[in-house]
Amino acid sequence: MTDAEKALRVLLDKVLKERGYEPTEIKIQEMSSGGRNYTSDLFCISICLPDKELKLFAKVAHIGQELREVMQADWLYGTERFVYNRLTHLYNDLQKDLKDEYRYIFPEFYGISEETGKETVIMENLVASGYETYDRLKSLDWDHGRVGVENLAKFHALSFALQKSDPETFKKITANMPFRIGDEEQNHSSKYMWIKNDLIERSLSVLDESDRGAVRKLVTNSNNTLSKLNKPIDKPVISHGDYRLSNMLFKGQGDKMQVRVVDYQTVHAGCAVTDLIYFIYLGSDEKFLRLYFDKLANHYYTSLEEALKRLSVDPVEVYPKEQFEIDLKQKLPYAALIGVMLLPVIIVDEESAPKVNNDEADISTFLVKTNDLYAQRLRGIVSDCMRRGVL
Repeated sequence: MTDAEKALRVLLDKVLKERGYEPTEIKIQEMSSGGRNYTSDLFCISICLPDKELKLFAKVAHIGQELREVMQADWLYGTERFVYNRLTHLYNDLQKDLKDEYRYIFPEFYGISEETGKETVIMENLVASGYETYDRLKSLDWDHGRVGVENLAKFHALSFALQKSDPETFKKITANMPFRIGDEEQNHSSKYMWIKNDLIERSLSVLDESDRGAVRKLVTNSNNTLSKLNKPIDKPVISHGDYRLSNMLFKGQGDKMQVRVVDYQTVHAGCAVTDLIYFIYLGSDEKFLRLYFDKLANHYYTSLEEALKRLSVDPVEVYPKEQFEIDLKQKLPYAALIGVMLLPVIIVDEESAPKVNNDEADISTFLVKTNDLYAQRLRGIVSDCMRRGVL
């Protein structure tokens, strides 16, 4: 039995006792992430109870010691605990009178452990309920994009609603809630800068030489870091920070399609449009961006208006359309930055994916081999940014 499974069983025993469950059989099976997850060991759990079978999912932290610091692991896992232990309760209280179709629905949460190095979360197994992953190597289509931005709008609307209904609580929560990856401390680390520059040059090598200079200038600008571009422009909005297809599960088709988000490690006080840019650009090829970016952005704002009104919040008062459009234009450089810095790992071939679960792993682990798909996607992002005047 691995150390990760041992840690999981300790938490699972606690959860079962707290709920008064007396299982007749427990089956735990480790599963592969298929290149979607690098920081945790994943498990499917089947629990036979006298009157039903319970299907659960768990993830157990598995990051080497040096990388824990680089990846801000304490922040990631601490944020996840905050979301499940507090934010879900605040948000569910705000939307308790809404119909299910209008609510932002978190996965059912069963338990969490904060033991350093073995941080564990147990939740419902959505796959057992018919939800499916989206192929991370495939571009978005309209239906998945539409449902994704509708869901994102519900998530952001709850932040505005919390700020209106309980401004003191909102202020306390967001006062010290920055996005910590790529912060000032990391940017002044000589090793981090060396790796960052190497990553940039590897990424730029797939571009036409005539495009490299403009992209290099943008992504090496000290004002264009992950932490700075995730900062609020004016009033903070509780943002997801990693809203992408690999962290989402879908069920149904067409108008009946549903989505659930299964990762909340990077929630922070940020800007709503960065989540929107992140979702669309990291999941799209050039054709989809050209045809649907503006349509999706407009659909997001319309969905946000509707979600705010259902929560008795005036959209014009808290986030008028004009401000949304200004913010979107101001944050668009984020698209090129994440295309260079993050997309290589997101669509890496599974066999080339970073191995972070040993003490020898360091930040250079994320210097992955780029592939033809990455070259195609980055060129598409750069082309779209040029068309929009970002580059």
